[in-house]
Amino acid sequence: MITGNKVCLTSLNRSSLSQLREWRNQPELRKYFREYREISDAMQENWYNTRVLNNPCQVDFEIHDKESNKLIGHCSLNYISWTNRTAELGIYIGDPVHRRGGYGSDALKLLMDYAFKTINLNRVWCEVFANNEAIDVYRKIGFVDEGKLRQHHYEDGQYLDCFMLGLLKDEWLKKEAT
Repeated sequence: MITGNKVCLTSLNRSSLSQLREWRNQPELRKYFREYREISDAMQENWYNTRVLNNPCQVDFEIHDKESNKLIGHCSLNYISWTNRTAELGIYIGDPVHRRGGYGSDALKLLMDYAFKTINLNRVWCEVFANNEAIDVYRKIGFVDEGKLRQHHYEDGQYLDCFMLGLLKDEWLKKEAT
């Protein structure tokens, strides 16, 4: 268990799959993900078996409210390149009560500590669609804009840009020291 100010990160359990799938299928969250289709039980089970249990290039965590221990979301490091020491991050707070309350920021900071201090990555990156307010959280904790894919994502009748952000280990450690 990794503990922060507001949340705890724990390993992903099969018993949480149903709740995570329910959150991922909510239209207000699904619009931020690459997977645009509704996720079935079979798809969720396949993801768990192939990506979570059997992929050495992915690390997944459940996000729990520290006070109540309630499951509130999920975060991960994906496409880990052990040679290049890089990974893509994924994160969401599924429980609407816990959105915009600093829980995601706390989880993201814990995930970055884990990435840079525990498994010794050098760079973590993410793609963020222009309709996602979380981009401000990423920038606030130190992520830097590295590029923009213009009109890369289609949502609700409009094309949206996709921002590529990255954070380097030395940037994280320097920011953390201040």
